[in-house]
Amino acid sequence: MTQSDDDGNVSQLHKAYQAKTLEELSESYDRWAGEYETHMKNVGYTHPAMVMSILARHLPAGAKPILDAGAGTGIMGVLLTAMGYTEIIGFDASNDMMAAARAKQIYADLEQMFLGRPLNYPDNYFAAITASGIFTAGHAPLSGLDELVRVTRPGGLLVFSLGPVYLGEAFEEKNRTLEAAGLWRFVDASKPYNSTPLAGALTCRVFAFKKLNDNGGRGQQSAA
Repeated sequence: MTQSDDDGNVSQLHKAYQAKTLEELSESYDRWAGEYETHMKNVGYTHPAMVMSILARHLPAGAKPILDAGAGTGIMGVLLTAMGYTEIIGFDASNDMMAAARAKQIYADLEQMFLGRPLNYPDNYFAAITASGIFTAGHAPLSGLDELVRVTRPGGLLVFSLGPVYLGEAFEEKNRTLEAAGLWRFVDASKPYNSTPLAGALTCRVFAFKKLNDNGGRGQQSAA
């Protein structure tokens, strides 16, 4: 890979991080979709592998259905399939990214949805949810966790990466809110790691939580 290639990969990544609205984010990924996987491999993208490693510690192969939140081109879906999870449902903001995911023929269903807005899934449905590279600058707000908790069944797992913009007090406050509501409890976390080593220092972590109770729908959740 040349220096020019590396600069182009990093530039696309920074454009996505700088999105101001969900629509702008969707358009950025639509433009990037054709080269996304090549670019992310070139910058050493580690989120999907980190999320998969934490999920596999706590969820047996065959558990279903699994929601891949922010499925993109299906990188996470490929890992889930390889580890024995067989009913994978996904959503993403970018239709062009999902076209690449559909071509892999590993998803039971894919729809365009935006994390941070209501999701078109029933309460207490999924055995587990993965969200790789979604809770970061210019992407999903932490309020998106409310909907992910809602659609996870009691006893199910939520495993997600957090970018540096949310590490620290922002996530600690959200965690306290959901714990106080009796909706989840902490299960596991990775040590800090660099999600894209060639793109600079982007120190992140992966967290796993267990859904505790039937929250009875969106109305009982706080959007802290």
